[in-house]
Amino acid sequence: MNAEVGHGSYDDRIDVDPALNALGVARILGRALRYILPNWRLFLLKFGLMLGSFTPLLIVPWPVKILMDHVVLEAPLADSDVRYPPFFQPFVDAVAGLEPAGLLLATLALLGALVVLFGAGAGEPRGNTAFLAQGQDTATQSENMISAGWSMAGGVWGLADLLCNVRLVQRVTDGFRTHLFGRLLRLPMPVLDDQRIGDGIYRTMYDAPAIQGICFDITLMPVVSLLGAVVSVYLMHYSFGHVIPELIWLGAATMPIALLFTAPLAGVARRASQASRSAGSATTNRMEESTANVAAVQSYGVEDRERAAFAEASAESFRRYRYVVAVNIAIEVMSALALVSLGVWAFVLVSEQIIAGRLLPGDFLVVLGLFGTVAGSAITFGRLWVDFQNNAAGVRRVLFYVDLPNDDARRGAQRSHVRQGVVFENVSLTYPDGRRALQDVSFEARMGQTIAIVGPTGAGKTSLAYLIPGFLQPTAGRVLLDGVDLKTLDIDSVRDQVAYVFQEHLLFSDTIAANLRLGRPAATEAELTAAARASGAHDFVADLPDGYQTVLGRDGGTLSVGQKQRLCLARGLVRDAPVLILDEPTAALDPETERALMAALEASSRDRIVFVIAHRLSTVARADRILVMEDGRIVESGTHSDLLANTRGAYRRFVESAEG
Repeated sequence: MNAEVGHGSYDDRIDVDPALNALGVARILGRALRYILPNWRLFLLKFGLMLGSFTPLLIVPWPVKILMDHVVLEAPLADSDVRYPPFFQPFVDAVAGLEPAGLLLATLALLGALVVLFGAGAGEPRGNTAFLAQGQDTATQSENMISAGWSMAGGVWGLADLLCNVRLVQRVTDGFRTHLFGRLLRLPMPVLDDQRIGDGIYRTMYDAPAIQGICFDITLMPVVSLLGAVVSVYLMHYSFGHVIPELIWLGAATMPIALLFTAPLAGVARRASQASRSAGSATTNRMEESTANVAAVQSYGVEDRERAAFAEASAESFRRYRYVVAVNIAIEVMSALALVSLGVWAFVLVSEQIIAGRLLPGDFLVVLGLFGTVAGSAITFGRLWVDFQNNAAGVRRVLFYVDLPNDDARRGAQRSHVRQGVVFENVSLTYPDGRRALQDVSFEARMGQTIAIVGPTGAGKTSLAYLIPGFLQPTAGRVLLDGVDLKTLDIDSVRDQVAYVFQEHLLFSDTIAANLRLGRPAATEAELTAAARASGAHDFVADLPDGYQTVLGRDGGTLSVGQKQRLCLARGLVRDAPVLILDEPTAALDPETERALMAALEASSRDRIVFVIAHRLSTVARADRILVMEDGRIVESGTHSDLLANTRGAYRRFVESAEG
């Protein structure tokens, strides 16, 4: 899928070039294997259990031969020209003198023991699975891979193999998607603004499980398949090579032939999987955005339009997955056609020797079992590179966001402790799309001051505030905390010093107490109550049946706008950080609550710096210093009375507009 398809059809705004070549796939393999290392013990246990699962496939044909040739046909064991393999010869020696009835019981006892230990035998690389019900789309298929379990064996051994597989897959997948989620949380604000939430959900939930396919299908399966095929070919050579030497060449040819027929479809499989995942991500985007904005959908009466848009996106997702299924069917058919022809040839060769009397009928079953093991391993081996493309497409989508520059690079640096103040030195800020937000901004805010920032919409007020906790980075100039460039400080320690109350009301679907403790989990009930009183939230919270233990709906949907704003203000006060930033803190407050809040802020501002972005004159006038912004610049700075004295100044116009 090219960049135009990815961007135009599937809503991608950041990951607009999803093309992946063979070299890129190889790089993904190298990176994916690192996620196995923390679980190497489980990985080695799974490897050993998989090797042991070949035991019944290699042993069972020989007891079946004994039953056919020496129990049913009653041919003496010594009459066979076929040599039994070394691991089975001790059993042959032990039963050599038995009558057919005794030989029957001994052989059945051996088979019974194998059934208990290894089950009846699946005969396929993933014959026994622990998958749940799933649909024909990438999302539900991927959901199953989170707890995937499979084994070539049954019985006690197969159960152990299955449980080990489930545990290993869960650990690797959990580590991978948790890593992705942590990186998403630390992306810069401009990237988060461009990224759709549904896309992040899809990559975390449905792309991340692809890691297990890469880690296991490209490590365990090739080795086990090769070993199984090599051992089976060796056994055919050991037991039948002196009778049918051509059989050995047929067995050895299965793997290269399987690769010859399946490898050309690798690129097709990779592109089909990428398109399927992108379409599924677009469907998740549509669902998330429509439900998140359900009030707008209902108020404008566009439910049918949104339903139709979702139906179209969902249909495209299923259509793209059908292409994935079609590619898999083509691979299966081509592999089967190639190997069936070899199987027919082997059938003819063995039949000729049985007719000639050099082999017994039971030898046909042995050859069939061994050749079936070789063919099954060859099909698995041939499919691996193609299957890997599907998983590589998913892992690439995860690694794309893992690789984006984020705040992790600034962890572990010098820690910040704001004791003096914040200084802006000739700071400019230009967004990635070319929009200039700030130009040559300089000012100083000292501990104990309240700094008000005013100006028209788009003047750069919020962009300036975002620089203080490091949500954005200046493109020129410096932001200093106690004289140290913020870029050189540990980002976690910087944000520990800042409490930011956003203009939007950001509340979690949790209790009121949990929301207030978001930035300070150890806060006491007394501190919660004090902050709630200061913000004017305590009275309405106390009137709720469960008080501070009341569980809020999504984004506090059960509260009024003013109530939500008061809780967000209280949360900022509970944080008790040396720097407090309030973005339009009093917009939804009544005058009495506003006066109480500003009085509380004045009382506590001796131990902190308070930045207030506001349009209300009553909020701004009490500040120690007012910054007036226009077009990304500070055009005036001073106290309310000083700025008001300039009859032609920008602040005077702001006051007159507010009063008018």
